[in-house]
Amino acid sequence: MAVTTERAAEGRDATATAVATAARARRERGAGRPRFDDVWTWACAAVSALVVLAGLVQAAPGIGQGLAWSGGPAARAVVVGTTLLLFAGQIALCVRLGPVLLSPAEITWLLPLPGDRGRLLRPRLVRAAAVACAAALPTGALAAALALALQGERRYEVLPVALLAHLALACLAVGLGTVAEARPVLAGRVRLLGGGLALAGATVLACGTSAPEVTGAAAWSGPWGWAGAAVTTAAGHGSPLAWAAALACLAACAAGALREAFRAVAGIPTDVLLARARTGREVTQGATLLDVRALTLVLQSTGGRRRRTARIPMPGSRWAVPLWRDAVVLLRHPWRPVLACAALVAGFAQFRGVAAWLTQPGHDAVGPLKAAFVGLLLVVPPYLAAVALAEPAYQDTDRPRRALLLPLSPGVLALSHLAVPVAFLWAAGGVGWAAAALSSGPSAGPLGAYATALLLAGPALVGTTLVGAYRGAPRYDLLALSLDWYAAVPYVLWRLAPALAAGFVTAPYLWHMAYHPAAGPDGDTLWLAVRSAAVLAWAVHRVGRQAEDLSG
Repeated sequence: MAVTTERAAEGRDATATAVATAARARRERGAGRPRFDDVWTWACAAVSALVVLAGLVQAAPGIGQGLAWSGGPAARAVVVGTTLLLFAGQIALCVRLGPVLLSPAEITWLLPLPGDRGRLLRPRLVRAAAVACAAALPTGALAAALALALQGERRYEVLPVALLAHLALACLAVGLGTVAEARPVLAGRVRLLGGGLALAGATVLACGTSAPEVTGAAAWSGPWGWAGAAVTTAAGHGSPLAWAAALACLAACAAGALREAFRAVAGIPTDVLLARARTGREVTQGATLLDVRALTLVLQSTGGRRRRTARIPMPGSRWAVPLWRDAVVLLRHPWRPVLACAALVAGFAQFRGVAAWLTQPGHDAVGPLKAAFVGLLLVVPPYLAAVALAEPAYQDTDRPRRALLLPLSPGVLALSHLAVPVAFLWAAGGVGWAAAALSSGPSAGPLGAYATALLLAGPALVGTTLVGAYRGAPRYDLLALSLDWYAAVPYVLWRLAPALAAGFVTAPYLWHMAYHPAAGPDGDTLWLAVRSAAVLAWAVHRVGRQAEDLSG
């Protein structure tokens, strides 16, 4: 008994000593005070970003002059459209992840205690607003550089106007996200607002050059458009009163949103805070592991209530069941076809812009490296459209049990995912080909060439996408144990292999048709068909083997 008492006393003494040591260290260092190396790292990163952004803003007018950009409706449409899309993304991020975030321990132990919840939640809201403003500074600098490049003139007042506008937009997004977090009934409306702004931004980018009225209506439709209106007015020799009034109205709306957020922050439900904490942890884990699919699944799971969608009757033939499953998945995720259409429209606009840039009088010769880079950039939008349409294949690889009861082998089921995306791309290519044949304007040639690329390279694009869907978990073993930059090259090549295969198929054709639009598509079309057939055969063989390996 005496021994036990002595050991207990020794344990209490050791505990007291450890607590005293920890308290003394905490007093010497300061509670919650960041370490010197953390501060130094963030300071170096901030200085590096400041130097890069300052150089970009300074060089932007010269870049615009070199590209013969001189403002006009096109510049106004690009600035206003990108601002609307950016604000729509900020709203989506705030609604899905939540500005006010707490750790599960704080939610479990501190919130149930009697007292004012606002004293715990308001500092988190202040931190969220500070983080949003810090992220808005480089965004505003990039917006200023874009406006200066499109205008082709050096106007120094554009930078502070853009910075203030994007700071106000960030505060407005935080306020809306906090109100939606505190009142879940309003979350659907805020989410609908973000979707409408994304659609408006895409419409302005597509139609604003030929119809300036669309840009004007979007620019003055609300606080989300006033930021772009202020930047374009300052860049286009507009009246200072106009952009000052736009900034004042935008700042007033942002202040009102933050005031309402501070009032409502104390009423955020506990279950909402727990869901946001879990989502934030999953996002952090996916970003740390470089797992893009995990991030996509997290964002899909936080998309709100699932609404009823149209139903397709199940076919009687077993060979039509995979096509029916793919169609049902795309109906349950309607943003996937919408994103595919938006990517194709953006790809055609990019292709036409590159063709106009290359055919300008006095344009210098383009080297092979630059040509390869531009050609790969032209492939990105159609490849992203194929990725968006391959959602059924990704769901089968996420949950292999979905296909256990189907009377098809894993390889056949994996290859059946080619049908619906290829039919979608062929339909888009057919519409483009018909529009090019019926029109006689300057866009008929580029539209016909782009439609030809979709018709011939569509199966290969979808095939390379399926290779990426069925290759399994990320290969972290390819990351070498070295701090040199080239240690990640094998992993990057593994990650980009499907996209590079798609670039091998489509990039030479798109580049050649943009560089020599009058050369005729005969020889290029033949080689495009040959490359597409070869890559499609490789993709079919590869996907079949990968599906068998995953199922086994």
